[in-house]
Amino acid sequence: PEVEDPRGLDLNWEEMSAGELVSYLSDERFVVRDKAIEALVLMGEAAVADLTDALNADDERLRTDAVFALYRINTETSIEGVRSALEDPSAMVRTAAVRALGLEKDSRSLEKIMEMAQNDQAGVRRQAATALGQLGEQRAVPALLTAAEDPGDRFVEHAIIHSLTLLKAPQPLLEALDQGSANVKKAAVIALDQMDGSPLRQEHLSEFLQSGDKTLRSTGIWLAGHHPEWADVVVDFFRNSLAGLEGSEEDLAEVEDLMVTFSTDKRMQQFIAAELANSATPESRKLMLMGVIRRSPLEELPNLWIQPLNRLLSGGEERIRSGILDLIGSRNIVAMEKQVNQIIHDPATPADFRLKALNARILIRPQLSGEEFAMVLGFMSSEHDSPVRQSASRLLARAELDDAQLLELANNEIQNADLFLLPSLVDAFQGNKTPEVGEALIQALNNSTDRLDNLSEQDLRSLFDSFPEPVQASAKPLLATLHQRHADRLARLQELEDKLGDGDVGEGRKLFFGKSACSTCHAVGPEGGDFGPDLTNIGEIRSRHDILEAIVYPNASFAREYETFRVVTNNNTYTGVIAEQYPDAILVTIGPGPGIRIPRTDIVEIEPHGVSMMPPGLDQQLSEEEMSDLVAFLEALPYTVDRIIEARRD
Repeated sequence: PEVEDPRGLDLNWEEMSAGELVSYLSDERFVVRDKAIEALVLMGEAAVADLTDALNADDERLRTDAVFALYRINTETSIEGVRSALEDPSAMVRTAAVRALGLEKDSRSLEKIMEMAQNDQAGVRRQAATALGQLGEQRAVPALLTAAEDPGDRFVEHAIIHSLTLLKAPQPLLEALDQGSANVKKAAVIALDQMDGSPLRQEHLSEFLQSGDKTLRSTGIWLAGHHPEWADVVVDFFRNSLAGLEGSEEDLAEVEDLMVTFSTDKRMQQFIAAELANSATPESRKLMLMGVIRRSPLEELPNLWIQPLNRLLSGGEERIRSGILDLIGSRNIVAMEKQVNQIIHDPATPADFRLKALNARILIRPQLSGEEFAMVLGFMSSEHDSPVRQSASRLLARAELDDAQLLELANNEIQNADLFLLPSLVDAFQGNKTPEVGEALIQALNNSTDRLDNLSEQDLRSLFDSFPEPVQASAKPLLATLHQRHADRLARLQELEDKLGDGDVGEGRKLFFGKSACSTCHAVGPEGGDFGPDLTNIGEIRSRHDILEAIVYPNASFAREYETFRVVTNNNTYTGVIAEQYPDAILVTIGPGPGIRIPRTDIVEIEPHGVSMMPPGLDQQLSEEEMSDLVAFLEALPYTVDRIIEARRD
């Protein structure tokens, strides 16, 4: 709405008395309020009486402004007015007064502020605890420790710890480590750790790590991460206590983080190796230790880790063996290549596990032998389930194929492959520059232009740009056709939506976890993968049109944090999702699995890649009835999650 004179330009500021200026502190025009405050501050002592009277007004915003104006005037009488506001019924006014007196370092307010740090509302307690650090008087330490017993709020706790650190009084904090409650001990030890010239010793860490209290143990784990020189205490802790640390995912994540921090220490390496080699070590703990190895900042893994991993890959549990293959690929463990090759070439091994082994191997050595290439082509045949065929096609896209292998793909596979496999097969040609190969690919795609909807125009254009000029000229009509088909996309999407029936939710659930292979990458409730976004609540946040577009045209939009990037290193190029960023490395997931750890020193370039990792073509793999069922299942989420959990129990 229109405001008359919004900046108070028509007001005669020079002629106003202090009382008149105070009346404008409740004005609805914020610029007018600001000008009134500035004018009152310039008046100085002459405005103090009226501002002090204003502390009795009904408007808490006016009282708050009066507090700050009195503080800025900064005379003995004005500061006395600020002190009186410590008793104000409004938490906002009390917070303003405490802030002002802390900045003023007003020692006369110390007793009251200590009381407020312990007993007031959370926001006031936070500001009071901060003010005690600003006042700089060590006699406030007992009050801060008392306040730490029940901070009730993470921000209050932080303010208490920060002020304890600033006050630099280690002795009462050391005493609190023996006498205080868990919360007090936590605040005291963190403040001591952050204090210059900290008196903390290894024995203090040991007490926290060995505590039966979860808060204290977590604090000890945090503290240990700051002191790599205390490795012997940490290793002893794990050796004596690891079996008792089976807890929540958050608890185990803290333990794993600590082990990663100390994984460069020889004693920790020996401990991890011994745990992996011990047949009594539970499967869950071995998987956690493999996570530590994957995240370790070591550039080359020690041989004492390789030996137990080799033994586990030969005869361990299925989840352990699968995890080791992921580890081999992510850490490029060349020393285990021989054993991986034995799995690849063993016909008695299930197809999905052979492909998983080959996926790990190509990250060490990307070329495929003739036997391996023929094996992968065989796994793309219709006799295998969709996840196996999809895994085989993705593997070909990641491998480094020679011209003869690419020509076989172009001449014998491209025209006949299932539509949902086509994008990965075309990706296998990326980076090739041989004219014969380029022309063969163009011919194969021209023979199946009705299947072009599954291909990315951006990727195909980029692919042909790497070939010589004659091949680029041959590709122009094909690219023009693809452009036109994509232009007709919206109309096709609407047509498909009109054809869908209501669908059967139960049948859609079977498709999600079966034929369509959605669960390979996406989770619903407790089931599925984590390569793509969790779809548990998709029905609540997306319309039927949006869900259908994501299935048919996955490149149309990206879920936040699942954008695709191309990471170029000195020796390779990886296209995937950046799952984690560490100080010395990034973790890139290029498919279902834990991802590849790439040292930052190897990275030449990271650039956005506007193509989804989700393969298109699912709508052509399924019948209209099946598509209706799948969409119905996704629309029904999260209300069908309970049924999934029940089915899992059954």
